[in-house]
Amino acid sequence: RKTKWFYPIVSMALPFAYIVFILIQASIMKIDTSILIPDTNTPLIYPYFFINLETQGGGGVAKWVAILLIAFVVMGFVFFGLDRCGEKDRK
Repeated sequence: RKTKWFYPIVSMALPFAYIVFILIQASIMKIDTSILIPDTNTPLIYPYFFINLETQGGGGVAKWVAILLIAFVVMGFVFFGLDRCGEKDRK
């Protein structure tokens, strides 16, 4: 019983802040289009395809972010459940 029920939700703050940082950084770096994706003429502004505003659009980025955040929260609650089950086995 070392984990609290809200840890899986709170743990999403850092990944969400990272995505916000990447989007802000991308808006600043947009003027530097000299770095290209290999074998293309497309500028490498976004490090991951799912936060690329040019290809995914705002709705697509929001959808991917929601999917990933939900998946990680669910995984966090799985670990939370394993922590609770492990406590019952020790008694």
